[in-house]
Amino acid sequence: RMPQPGDPAPSSYAASGTNGMRPALVIGLVITVAMLVGLVAGLSVVIFKGDPAPPAEYAAQTTQPVLEPPAPASLTESPVDPQITPPAASTVGEAPPAPSVVEELRKAREATEAAAAAQAKAAQEKAAALAKASEEAAARAAAQPSEDIIEWLGRARITGVRLSDTESKVILNGKTYGVGEYVHFKLGLKVMVIQEQRVLFIDENGKKYLKRL
Repeated sequence: RMPQPGDPAPSSYAASGTNGMRPALVIGLVITVAMLVGLVAGLSVVIFKGDPAPPAEYAAQTTQPVLEPPAPASLTESPVDPQITPPAASTVGEAPPAPSVVEELRKAREATEAAAAAQAKAAQEKAAALAKASEEAAARAAAQPSEDIIEWLGRARITGVRLSDTESKVILNGKTYGVGEYVHFKLGLKVMVIQEQRVLFIDENGKKYLKRL
């Protein structure tokens, strides 16, 4: 409408309109907060009602103090006798360390060398024995009849013989001798053959001496 005489000025009307909207806004905010608080309270009641109350026995158990069991005597007290030494760890069942391949090869080589040395020594000893026997045989063959034996037999006296197929005997210087028995140890002379009219002797060099009855 058109302004009439006596109406308030436009500026004072605008100010009064603004002052009239502020209480309404405050009231709306208060109502909104009240509704939110009521909603939260209702949800809390519903949640608490959904959880069942714990049984009376469980509540009684939870109220009792928990007692810890006493520790075993073997754990709390471990008296050790200073005179008793704990046994050493057993090594039964532990396999000994295997020798290295190099050590085995070295032992095998030493054994082979020792066997070869023993065989060589035995061969040398055998060759030396054969050589000695050959030398002795050659010396006996080259030896001349002993003049001492010839002289001794020239003085010896044969007084009789006893011939037998098993054991023949000759009586020389008053003593009886069989085949193979020594008649003079120092000269190395022994009986070789006993016959009716003669006796054959032999010395250590294989030289034979004949004496007739």
